[in-house]
Amino acid sequence: MGKLHRTAASLLRNERGNVAMIFALLLVPLIVAGGAGVDLARYEAVRVEMQDGLDRGVLAAASLSQKQKTGDVLKSYMNNLSYANDVAVDFSETTALNSRKITAHASYTIGTAFLHLAGVKTLTVQTVSSAEEAKQNIELSLMLDMSGSMTGSKITNLKTASQQFIDQILTEDTKSYTTVSIIPYAGHVNVGAAVFDKLGGKRLNVQIPKNDPNYKGSCFELDNSGYGSEAIPTFKDRSQLPTFTNWNYNTTDKQKKWWWCPGEEDAITFFSNDAAYLKSRLGSLALYDGTGTQNAMQWGYMLLNPAASSIVQAAIASGQMSSTFANRPASFSDADTMKVLVLMTDGLITAQYRPNDYNRSPDLSPSNYTMAGDTASYLSKICTTAKAKGITIFTIGFELGNDTTAINGMKNCATSAAHFYQASGTGIGDAFKSISTSIRKLRLTQ
Repeated sequence: MGKLHRTAASLLRNERGNVAMIFALLLVPLIVAGGAGVDLARYEAVRVEMQDGLDRGVLAAASLSQKQKTGDVLKSYMNNLSYANDVAVDFSETTALNSRKITAHASYTIGTAFLHLAGVKTLTVQTVSSAEEAKQNIELSLMLDMSGSMTGSKITNLKTASQQFIDQILTEDTKSYTTVSIIPYAGHVNVGAAVFDKLGGKRLNVQIPKNDPNYKGSCFELDNSGYGSEAIPTFKDRSQLPTFTNWNYNTTDKQKKWWWCPGEEDAITFFSNDAAYLKSRLGSLALYDGTGTQNAMQWGYMLLNPAASSIVQAAIASGQMSSTFANRPASFSDADTMKVLVLMTDGLITAQYRPNDYNRSPDLSPSNYTMAGDTASYLSKICTTAKAKGITIFTIGFELGNDTTAINGMKNCATSAAHFYQASGTGIGDAFKSISTSIRKLRLTQ
């Protein structure tokens, strides 16, 4: 019996030893398993902090208004981390005229407190962030009535209002993606001598007006069938509009020059985002003969038509616009581009005259001409075509009074009745301001 008791006691002692041995063997894995949670929690805390810092840095670096180098911006944000000196950051950058995309990768190695017992001495935290800021392009054609009836305070108020409009459209934030073309018009539209010649226009051997020896008109003859057409006409060998005036004029009125085709100094200004230059062009506008609103609208539309590459290349080659905007006008289907026409007039379209014998005299007699009713229908065709292409049209009737024909013509041309403005006196400034506000809202919603 005593022997049996001793044997049982021995077995118990051996079992306790086995448990101790098993516990000893499991202790390290248990410590590793329990400590791994601590190491992984620290890893996650570092990752979240790094991701937040990298996200904020990338957003700041991608801003189009950012002046600092991308690397410096990212570094400044990562420096806010307590372990900043050991964080490695690399990035790629893609910059265009109206967009900037930054993709950055950050990595940081942390030592382990417990996992090193399992041979895992370090953990590498890696984060990736990408941000892009893109501005929707704006292409705008501004067509301004420079007919003789705009004399006195009317032209003064228009110049002030249109210059303010340029400042409202071309701000520091918007000028990188916005271009404005100014199309002054009277009886016709002058494309400028250099562009006329680059396009291969055919100049007539016309008389130079004795009272205006520096005058050089470069207006193209436009076919009546071309108004509202989606195609851009071929300008090579197309004739120059003869030099003439239809209405009696007073040469002592320094606001007026009276030729049917505006002079070189009042030619089209092509695709510019230089506010100072555009305002100087507006400030020097003079008055001429006739009101060819359909001609202005046709040129305004053509400068938004992607098929107008020949015109753009001629303007660039002749130094009349910057090659920065050589890719304009964009496709009508380009979701990143908003196209806008702003048309201002103070009255009805006049009959479109042309002298039969352009060498006889710069005065219009005898003549042939297109009736005003026909020219109004041409304007309507252009407006319809432009709206069908997704172009937004704003129109301003300046001091039209109760002329319902003129009012309805402008209202029907506009995208909607809400896009038509009637203005008098200095109120034309309010009309332009409302249009600039509407353009900004449209850009945000498209």
